[in-house]
Amino acid sequence: MTPIFTRFAAYFIGAFLLASCSKKNSSPEPAIQKPTITSIAPTIVKGGDIITVFGKNLLKDIAHTSLLINGKVAQMTVTTNDSIKGVVPVMAGTGTVTLTVGTDSYDGPSCTYRYKVTVTTIAGNGLVGSTDGPGLQASFNCPWGIAANPNGDLFIADTYNRLIRKLTAPNYVVSTYSIPTLVNGANFYSPYNIAVDTVTQNLYVTDFNQHLMKMTPSGNMDVIYSDVMPLTGIAVDPNSSHLYVSNNTNGTIVRLDMDGKNRVPFAANLVTPRNIIFNNKGQMFVAAFPGPVYQIGSNGSANPIGSGTKFDGWEIATDTLGNFYLADHVNNNIRMIEKSGSSIIIAGSGQAADIDGVGLEASFNGPQGITIDTKGTLYVTTYNYNSTAGNRVRKIVLE
Repeated sequence: MTPIFTRFAAYFIGAFLLASCSKKNSSPEPAIQKPTITSIAPTIVKGGDIITVFGKNLLKDIAHTSLLINGKVAQMTVTTNDSIKGVVPVMAGTGTVTLTVGTDSYDGPSCTYRYKVTVTTIAGNGLVGSTDGPGLQASFNCPWGIAANPNGDLFIADTYNRLIRKLTAPNYVVSTYSIPTLVNGANFYSPYNIAVDTVTQNLYVTDFNQHLMKMTPSGNMDVIYSDVMPLTGIAVDPNSSHLYVSNNTNGTIVRLDMDGKNRVPFAANLVTPRNIIFNNKGQMFVAAFPGPVYQIGSNGSANPIGSGTKFDGWEIATDTLGNFYLADHVNNNIRMIEKSGSSIIIAGSGQAADIDGVGLEASFNGPQGITIDTKGTLYVTTYNYNSTAGNRVRKIVLE
């Protein structure tokens, strides 16, 4: 055997032994231990409760870990590798408990949220009348549409009195704007629905006839649009660039400039569209009677929300969290469609009476108009067509 061949053979054998030795001594990479949520307690919660999340590897990266309940961040108080305690956010709603670590999310079970709903009366003595003054001493005659301005003042279409009423915050003292017999030559009838332009503070009011009226903050009134009766819903878009008006019988919505001109058909083939609202994303929704709440697309298409939840009323409101509130006139309650789509009654025993209280212990005597202010507080007008009772304005605070 030549020296060159001997050296080559020795080199080859050594390399083989080294590779074999390295392969035997190397160990597999450890598997990444991902967080898992196995259970939660309690499963029924309300705002401010402490919820405990049980699982494994929960503190994988605590600096970048968040606990969410139905998408809302819960403040974590006690953390270990197999359990985390957190404070349930107010208005969290029913939904999934989720742990986020960086950009990754790990879902656990769902929890059921119980709302605390407090109902009080802020205006109306229950009698038929038109008395101004401190809220509970004032009187109304079929208060219907209601809207709130950014200051928290409330404006009400006092239908049978043919008046616009103002409740000045924070004490809700009632004052009156009288509607002339003729408004710039037009016979404006009983006010029905009402909307506020948050930029100019102008009011826009329909009369369940054929007219749309504008009222300035100083009380100047002007009929800016007429159409085939009955006009019902009125809304100002979030940019204060257009008005939208619905026709109850024709099942249509038209778009107008802010001065009532340049009428453009927007949606058609709707079933009795009543009031129109926009959410904080600029999406339009319409209540039908009797029927569901519809989301109206930019092309005028109508799609029911909340699995087509029906209610026997005319007015709706929505908050910044994506929840909807329905004034169910016939059943004397306030219904909520959570952003998840579930429908629940949050206030009202079903009894036809205006009784203050909490949740289902409270009652309403024909809830009609409903609106929500910038703080998320709801306001409802009541009137009972059989007894002419109600005639109150109710305040609803949710937690």
